[in-house]
Amino acid sequence: MMPYLLLLVFVPTLAYLGRRSGSKTIRRTSLWVVGSVMVLVAGLRDYRVGTDTGNYLRQFQRSESFVSVTEGRNEVGYHFLSWLARSISESYSVLLLMIAAIVVVCYLPTIVKLSRRYETALFLFIALGAYTFFFNGARQGIAAAICFAAMPFLLQRRAWPYFATVALAMLFHRSALVALPLYFLAAPRISPLRLALLAVATAMTIIFLRVFVGFAANLFDDKYAVYAEATEGGGTVMLAFLLGQGAALLWLQRTIRQDQREVYCRLLNIYLVGLVIAVAAVVSSVNPSGLLRLHIYFSSMAILLWPMVFILISERVLRGIASVGFLAVAVAFFVMTTTTFSDLVPYQINSEILRW
Repeated sequence: MMPYLLLLVFVPTLAYLGRRSGSKTIRRTSLWVVGSVMVLVAGLRDYRVGTDTGNYLRQFQRSESFVSVTEGRNEVGYHFLSWLARSISESYSVLLLMIAAIVVVCYLPTIVKLSRRYETALFLFIALGAYTFFFNGARQGIAAAICFAAMPFLLQRRAWPYFATVALAMLFHRSALVALPLYFLAAPRISPLRLALLAVATAMTIIFLRVFVGFAANLFDDKYAVYAEATEGGGTVMLAFLLGQGAALLWLQRTIRQDQREVYCRLLNIYLVGLVIAVAAVVSSVNPSGLLRLHIYFSSMAILLWPMVFILISERVLRGIASVGFLAVAVAFFVMTTTTFSDLVPYQINSEILRW
């Protein structure tokens, strides 16, 4: 767990020092270092770090020709990436480094562009699990990262660039389809009627979950049928955190300045839409590794929302108390999820590198 905690301290600290330096060169250098470190930590890990990493490596070893990755396969973007990595080297670290580079390049510039105090957002990028998500679900992690990179287009109301970016994400994981309607659902305001409609949508999703998943299985791939299979359930803690965070962000929207209210509400509406799927997944006791994992397309909005809240707390003492309290909750959540889910602990360096 220690490598993750060191990363959680190092990344926002260096980003903060770079931003506060007043030098554009130092600022850019600090961001390059931060991005490089995050790529290296993810890319140089052992194949045993991340439940599904071994599956991706077996696919990597079978990626011997361009035809083998394009013929009769869905999500050709990832398979092409796997073939490209195999063409460069037979070491799986090349594949993991390329995956990490794509994800970090999607998140980091977007965070810097949309967040004034981006060090807080980078802390949340790691603490809330968006960074470690792709350690396990590489394809979906790439797709979610590309969709996150489309947020500036959504906020600027540039429809075609947004839809084109989401279409690119779908080449890596078809679940990115859920991001398409967000362009229309990200309303510039939040009203009691909208909240009531979300409650109705949640109830309808629970009732007709098997119908929706069956449609997805017929449209894309039969593997999505397992999303509606009843299991022992799971994800209760994750859902509780997502609901608590959503309630806090909803209550705090009244403190947002008028000139930032539209952006805040659009991002918050995306987050709240994601709660519909998360609640339906947990209440229906379906496979938590399927439907619940869709939250990554929505919950990542919190990375941008919390810095907007903290920057508007003018009272230094109050801001300090709020920051310490939030820090404690975020770190506790990070430690619990990292040590519990996806076989992320213990972190190990790729044994092939150690032999070099």
